[in-house]
Amino acid sequence: MRPPRTFTRETLAGWAGVAGVLALLAGGLIALLAREITYGVFACVLVGAAGIAFWMWAAPDDLRAWLAGRPTRYGTTSVLVSAVFIGAIAYAYILVDRANITADLTAVQRYSLNAPSLEVIDQLAERGFRVRIVGFFSRAKLREQEAADILLRQYEAAGGDTIRAQYIDPDEQPDVAALYGYQPGYDGSFVLTLLGEDGTPRPRSAIQADGQLGTAYFTLFLGGANERDITTGLKTVASAGAFKVYFTTGHGERDLALADDNGISRLFVSLDGQGIAVEPLPLAEVDEVPADASAVLIVGAWDDFTAQEVERLAAYLEHGGRLGIFADPPLIEAAISGAPGNTFLDADSPLNAYLWDEFGVRALDALVIETKPELVNGSEWLPILNTIAPHTIMSDVRDEPISTRFVRPLEVVDLPTERQNAYVREPLLFTSDQSFGETGLSDFLEGRIAYDPGADLPGPLLVGVTVRRQLEFQHDIQPRLVLIGDSDIFKNEYVKQVPGNVFLWTDIVDWLTGFADAVTFTPVNDPTLLKLTVSAGERNTIAVITVILLPGAVLLTGGAVWWYRRR
Repeated sequence: MRPPRTFTRETLAGWAGVAGVLALLAGGLIALLAREITYGVFACVLVGAAGIAFWMWAAPDDLRAWLAGRPTRYGTTSVLVSAVFIGAIAYAYILVDRANITADLTAVQRYSLNAPSLEVIDQLAERGFRVRIVGFFSRAKLREQEAADILLRQYEAAGGDTIRAQYIDPDEQPDVAALYGYQPGYDGSFVLTLLGEDGTPRPRSAIQADGQLGTAYFTLFLGGANERDITTGLKTVASAGAFKVYFTTGHGERDLALADDNGISRLFVSLDGQGIAVEPLPLAEVDEVPADASAVLIVGAWDDFTAQEVERLAAYLEHGGRLGIFADPPLIEAAISGAPGNTFLDADSPLNAYLWDEFGVRALDALVIETKPELVNGSEWLPILNTIAPHTIMSDVRDEPISTRFVRPLEVVDLPTERQNAYVREPLLFTSDQSFGETGLSDFLEGRIAYDPGADLPGPLLVGVTVRRQLEFQHDIQPRLVLIGDSDIFKNEYVKQVPGNVFLWTDIVDWLTGFADAVTFTPVNDPTLLKLTVSAGERNTIAVITVILLPGAVLLTGGAVWWYRRR
């Protein structure tokens, strides 16, 4: 039987020396990866120095034997060569990692910018646009900045003078970050700004944190460092001026310049922020709707349109125009405010008659009364809409309720004529089955609110509908119409605080103008495609595996072999 192993001072000293050397190696690797002397590095150095010092003090004979003995004479060269090789590999890895050196060695350039991205960059250059991609990265996000820079340098290389990247530390440069619209939560994200002829971002007026009016830059939020979001932003800029939305004027419509709760200035801001031009359209003063109109919107008109104005709208739609109408119930708001009566889309009005004869839809002279408690926003005539019909236009709205005020029910033809049958009528919004349409508007104004089975309209009631041509994709001329029985739905009071109303607005604009289809970018969908950038955690994992675990496994294997032979 082998006698039990006893641990002498020399044995403990030897193990202390080994631990000291390992601690020093660990400290060096940590310092390389962290790029600074951390508490962990300092602790490793202390432990390493203490271990080696203890070995030298407790076992001086072992030290002299190691220095002068045969193992040292014959093994020093191998040890030194191995140490130099491992150190060189580790140091080369750290340099490459810090320099973000990349190369696409695939035959089809699988890990480079997609062809659509390169096309968008060419479009920017052809139109004379110059843009700056600005990234917000604090000290805690430096590794993410390095990873993102791999992608951004490809855009810079492809764009030349057209595209430039800039990184801002919001903690070190808060004033500069504020100029680019930095907000809490933007750390690690990018925005896009359009540069003027002098190479500086285009300014705009903005409300500062202290409530005072100041100057900031026009920016478009992009999100994280991925090709889809960045190229979509570039396409948005490249499409600037290609889309123009006209708002009719001259009939008491809501004012685009009015910034109070009843105005619709936020609609202008949302369109302008996406590069969509906005213009007023005094329909009575022009011979025709401008040919560059991507869509015409009628928001909250009080006076009806003349027959001549309707003819101009009809001619516009016959050539593939897009029209959005947001109409309030007659009499109600006028009586409450003391203003002249609202006659827009009266039953016998030219515009309402045209909508019915051509498209098979019209507004009714009635007011929605909601009696379902959970859908009443304070009063029965302030219904909340949460019955949303399946429709491609409502992709972002489906789970969000929509706030309204004084809603007008709509009617869709049951048996369409040959002319009406050329179009598809698709419902958008309904009230609940416990609502009804009050047709006696004078009774409502006198405070008599009750369902009359013989006269009132039973719920659910249609309050939003779209119209498009049958088999639209087969036609070159593709008119579209949106009709919603409320204009309050898009006033500032609601779009600044009700997500459902905001989503409805953006989806309607996209559906009418085709803006989203024009600027959306879909990169090549390849399940074998590696990500162009990796996170800091992923890079640290790669570094640990290649610099520590793999060499460590070799060392442990060698140690195990040595231990086995020593026995």
